[in-house]
Amino acid sequence: MVPQKTEEELKPYRPYGAEIKETRPYSPCRAACPAHTDVQAYVGLIAQGRYTEAFEVITSVNPVASVCSMICHHPCEQACRRSDVDEPLAVRHLKRFAIEQSTDYRRNKRKLIQKTKGKSIGIIGSGPSGLTAAKDLADMGYEVTIYERHPVPGGMLACAIPPYRLPREALKEDIDDVIAKGIEVKTDCEIGKDIKFDELMKKHDAVLIAIGLSQSRSLNIPGVEGPGVLLAIPFLEDAAFDRKPALGNRVLVIGGGNVAMDVARSARRLGVKDVSMVCLESAEEMPAWKWEVDEAVEEGVRINHRWGPRAVRREGGKVTGLEVTKVLSVFDTNGRFNPAFDKDQTTFFEADTIIITIGQMSNVSFLKDSAVKIDESGRIEWNPATQMSSSRGVFVAGEVVTGPGSAIAAVTNGHCSALAIHLYIQGEDIEGRLPAQEKDKIAQMPAEVLEKISREPRIKIKHLTPEVRCATMTNFEVGYSEKEALSEAGRCRGCGGGAVVDTKKCMACLTCLRVCPYSAPIVQAYSEIRPEYCQACGLCAPECPAQAISMVSYDVRQIRDTMSSVVGNVNPKRQEPVIVALLCSHHAGVHGFKGLKNVRTVPVHCTGRLDILDLLKAFECGADGVVIGRCNDVTCKYKGVSPRVGARVRRAQELIGMLGLESGRIEILTGDSDALNPFAAVCADFSGRIRQMGLRKEY
Repeated sequence: MVPQKTEEELKPYRPYGAEIKETRPYSPCRAACPAHTDVQAYVGLIAQGRYTEAFEVITSVNPVASVCSMICHHPCEQACRRSDVDEPLAVRHLKRFAIEQSTDYRRNKRKLIQKTKGKSIGIIGSGPSGLTAAKDLADMGYEVTIYERHPVPGGMLACAIPPYRLPREALKEDIDDVIAKGIEVKTDCEIGKDIKFDELMKKHDAVLIAIGLSQSRSLNIPGVEGPGVLLAIPFLEDAAFDRKPALGNRVLVIGGGNVAMDVARSARRLGVKDVSMVCLESAEEMPAWKWEVDEAVEEGVRINHRWGPRAVRREGGKVTGLEVTKVLSVFDTNGRFNPAFDKDQTTFFEADTIIITIGQMSNVSFLKDSAVKIDESGRIEWNPATQMSSSRGVFVAGEVVTGPGSAIAAVTNGHCSALAIHLYIQGEDIEGRLPAQEKDKIAQMPAEVLEKISREPRIKIKHLTPEVRCATMTNFEVGYSEKEALSEAGRCRGCGGGAVVDTKKCMACLTCLRVCPYSAPIVQAYSEIRPEYCQACGLCAPECPAQAISMVSYDVRQIRDTMSSVVGNVNPKRQEPVIVALLCSHHAGVHGFKGLKNVRTVPVHCTGRLDILDLLKAFECGADGVVIGRCNDVTCKYKGVSPRVGARVRRAQELIGMLGLESGRIEILTGDSDALNPFAAVCADFSGRIRQMGLRKEY
């Protein structure tokens, strides 16, 4: 018989401090994420080796998390406050690591959601916005059916993102999470062809259009019609479904965006050695992400800047190349896209195949003669405040209305549309009820704080060599090892997870001001700890005589409150001493501490957070000895830790001495990686000294 889960176990996981974070400025990384994923929380959990909890934080707002761990443009990294110190945190790669470590966990937690609302919703399109809305609505108890025109779900993720960037097994994990809730997916089902839109409206209580931008734009230039000239999306679909098009020996890609990079790099992987690009923009103006451009160049793709297509040349109907005109400027004085050309300066690029990647649009032909209005640009008219089209009960989400964007932005829009549909079906007003996208964020680190931050280079992700990766559609990024992930996660400064003061308890005694290495507190009638200064080291909380300071990212009492379960039942006939090892998580994880059977390991993000009461509690619960393992002053990520921890240990030694115990039962080890790795040998030596002192009989 399968044991029933308790009500507490069925609640979705929320990281410690989630509620208080909503009342404070967001960390810059979280504010930059369109879905406001709590980056600081899940990176902190990764640093502690708590990968499934990190997975829960990531997926709580992002149902296509595996996808984003592979292809996201990571605005969180671009906003990282470490950028002013050395390099931003590798957030996307850490996300991928946590997700991949949680594969079995995620599969085991999939479950059918009961349909309790008695209403059904039809969703056209299974891209990121459609999947997100489907997941949210299913969780609310609605019956959901997804209609997808392609043979597999995933929308453009499955049909236009090349497998070398997005492995299909990663996409499948996300889709399986959503479908497992009891969502019906009808593939090879094109609205307007296999089922009429009006029929769909009659069948469901609400309809969501989330079709994305599934059609490529072409050029109105001579010679463009005919064989040898392809459009981006059909080409990428052929590559995705292993329908290899005839490309010849030379491929020329028109365009300078991310889709152009996907097309050029896919052509290389389809065996074409001579792949070049022509774009209007200079290298600095290209809309493609810099890393995409760099990787394409590494793979042998040549980029010709500042040339505009003039005509496709043919001989006997066969493409021979592209005539181009020199570009003088791409944008006008008002910053609008308005290219200017020097018609007297032209050149010619040879090619057997030309692929056009100049933009995308939606196919809304199925809405012809329906109540849903289309504007002059061919987009669906909608109200962002309600996510509704001009027809009641018909909602829209994603790039079909927002225009080109990222997968994570489409996720955010999917959340909004699901909430709007729910409110509509429940007969409630929608306007003013959808979440605001802009959030207040913590300011950049002041100069005086930056000077105190140790430089620690970002751990680079490894790539397959260009020769190897161009021979296959396999993903070319080699994910982090556990040691690499733990080291990189340890670089996080914990922005947004720092100290807060209970003003009702604070006595304005100035202790926190004296303790803080970063001058974060301002003390007047009471202490206020400035989040832009605070580094979440935790030094202040144990020192506060009024216990007025708490930490957003962890419970300051957690160690002592859980110590009895850490120590466990102590066998009075034991031959080996029970040792509690309180280890800086850097050494507990990065250096792969493998404890002895008699050692109870407690990783802490920094030993600066340890309270004297934490040490004493171990003895109260039956421990024979306590050892603290911390970094030295050079390797520690925080300032001012050593004297504070040392003073607390000495005071704890004095106190156990008053109880008749030897002060040597508490030891602090400060060292570098060599001294703490392997830590098992150090604990064995400590155990020997405790054994000589004698095992405790009463406690």
